[in-house]
Amino acid sequence: MTYTEKKERSHHFVLALRMGLPIFLLSVIALYYLFTQPDTTLASLIFFFFILLATAIYFLFFLINQSGYEHITEPTTHTFTPEYFFKIYQSWTKHKIGTIVMISIDNLMDINERYGVKNGDEVLQKTAIQINKFFGSKEIKVLPVCRFKGGDFILLLMGEKDDYTPLVELFLAKYQEYIIKDIEVRFSAVLLDTKHIKNQKEILTRLYELQYANKDKKTFTDSDNIIPAQLERSVLDALHLHRYSIALQTVCCDKIPLSVASFKLIDEKGGFIHQSRFIPFLNRIGKMREFESDILAMVVAMASNDSSRYALTLSTVTLRNGFFFQYALELLQRYPDAKEKVIIMMDEKEYCPQIKRFREQISQYRSVGYKIALDKYGGNHTTMMYLKDFQVDYVRFDPLFARHIKEEKYQYLLEGLNRAAHLSGVATWMNMIEDEQSDEIAKRLKINYRQGNFHGKITLKDRE
Repeated sequence: MTYTEKKERSHHFVLALRMGLPIFLLSVIALYYLFTQPDTTLASLIFFFFILLATAIYFLFFLINQSGYEHITEPTTHTFTPEYFFKIYQSWTKHKIGTIVMISIDNLMDINERYGVKNGDEVLQKTAIQINKFFGSKEIKVLPVCRFKGGDFILLLMGEKDDYTPLVELFLAKYQEYIIKDIEVRFSAVLLDTKHIKNQKEILTRLYELQYANKDKKTFTDSDNIIPAQLERSVLDALHLHRYSIALQTVCCDKIPLSVASFKLIDEKGGFIHQSRFIPFLNRIGKMREFESDILAMVVAMASNDSSRYALTLSTVTLRNGFFFQYALELLQRYPDAKEKVIIMMDEKEYCPQIKRFREQISQYRSVGYKIALDKYGGNHTTMMYLKDFQVDYVRFDPLFARHIKEEKYQYLLEGLNRAAHLSGVATWMNMIEDEQSDEIAKRLKINYRQGNFHGKITLKDRE
C-alpha cells in the first residue's frame, strides 16, 4: 500500500470519527439525563428521542456535506491534491531541507487526442503506480505524491537534491521507452531542493522554468545557489542601471565583417547573471520588451559607429509588439548609418496563429532597414514554415547539424536544406564550427556563413 493510500484511509477514519463520535456522545448524555430524572415519563422519553434523532440526522448530513470539501486525493490517480500536498510540504520542510521532484508525461496531450481521454486517464493512473513502485523499491516508503496539473506529478523527498539526482536519472533511463497498452509514454523530470527556495509559488515557478529549459537539454536540476528574492533584486537593479555584458563572436566569411552579439546582466558584485535565470523572470514581470529594447539600442549604436554588421536574437513576442516596432524604427532614424547592418535573429516553437499580420510586420522591419534571420533551420518545424511564409535574409542551421556534420546522412540533409534556402533567395549560416574538417565540409556544401570557435572564440566587448 502506498503512502498516499494510507493517508487517505486514515483521513476517512478520522472523518468517520468526527461524524459518529459527537452523535454517540450526544445520545449517551441525553439518555443519562432522561433516566436520572424522577419525573421522566414515556411521553417525554419519546419526545427527547425524536429531538435526538432529528439532531443526529441534521448533524450527520451537515458533516457529510462538509466532507465533500475535505478531499485529500484527486479521483483520477488517487494521489494527493495540491492543497494537501503542500500542507505536508510546509510541515516537513519547516526545519529541514527537502527535495521537490516533478516528473512529467510530455506527450499526454497527444495521448488524449490520439487514444482518447479514457486511455489518457489510465496512463495517468499507471504512471502514479509506477512512480510509487520505483521509489518504493529504493526503500523510500513514505513518498507524498500529487498530480499538480495535466501530466505533471510532484514528489517530496527529504534531503538535498544531490542525494536524489542519480535516482531520478535512473527513473528516466529505466522508463525512457515505457509502453502502456501499446501507448508510448515519454517522461521528463526536473528537481530542486528547499535550501534557497521555501515559498510554494516560487518553487512551482522554478520547477516550470527548469522544465522549459530541459526541453532544450540545457539543465536537469537547479544549479543556482542564489536566493530568488536576491536574484530578482539583482536583475531589476541591473536592468535599471543598464549593467550589461556584451559578448561578440566573429562570423566567417564575407567582405563585410559580421559578429553575433549576446548579452548577460551584471550583478552588484560584478558577476554575470545568465540568460537562463533572468529571462524567465523578466517574462513573468513584463519587462522583456524593456530589456530587448535596450540591447537593440546598443547593437544599433555599435553598427552605426563602424562598418561591421551585428546579429542579435530577439523574441518573436517582442517583435510582434507595435510599441517595440515604433521604437526600432526611431532607432534607425536616430542612427541612419546602422541601416542594413543589424540582423534580427528569431526562432519560435509554436506557429503564430496571426500569420498574415506577422508577415506584414516582418516586411516592415526589412523595409525600414533591418535584416531578418531565422534560427534553428532544419531542426525547428516552425522555422521551416516561416521560411515559406516570410521574405527573410538568412537562415541559421540547427546546432544538431554542426555536431553531426561529419556524418554522411547529415551532409545529404544539409545539401538539400541549403539548396532549398538558396532557391528561396536566402543566405545560409552554420554555427558551432569547431575544427578545420567541419569547416571544409561546410564550405564544400556551399554554406554562406560559418561561425564557431574555429573562426573566433566569444570575446567580451569593452563598454564605453
